[in-house]
Amino acid sequence: LVIDGVDGADAMLDLGRARIAREGLGNRVRLYRAFLPHDPLPRSGYDVVVSNSILHQLHDPTVLWKTLWRAAAKGAHVFLMDLRRPSSTEEAQQMVDTYAQGEPEVLRHDFYASLCAAFTPDEVRQQLDEAGLQALAVNVISDRHLTITGAMP
Repeated sequence: LVIDGVDGADAMLDLGRARIAREGLGNRVRLYRAFLPHDPLPRSGYDVVVSNSILHQLHDPTVLWKTLWRAAAKGAHVFLMDLRRPSSTEEAQQMVDTYAQGEPEVLRHDFYASLCAAFTPDEVRQQLDEAGLQALAVNVISDRHLTITGAMP
């Protein structure tokens, strides 16, 4: 079993490479730098696709759904997690005050912006329907997170 990890940030890849080396997993985990939609993924036909917090980073959410179609094998297990947009800017600020209390202002600002850029569960459901991914489920798992899970059609 070989796991491919993809990220667009060199800093995150450096942390990952250090952890892989520390755990002795160099023969099982490969890391790649890629930006969606411009860079190709290392391969296609993955049996499992896991993603954390990319949807709210994309200007066009269809990029993620098209990438999922290209990357995942038929029947592949999918687990995507992301932020979900609060119902108001006041609620977003309250979440920042609750979950980022004591953090540097730059991180608080980024968290607020990420919450505001996130999608609602209904918006994600509509995106999936339009992308032909009706088999995937949208689940609210906390006051600020949702998951998209299921098997690829």
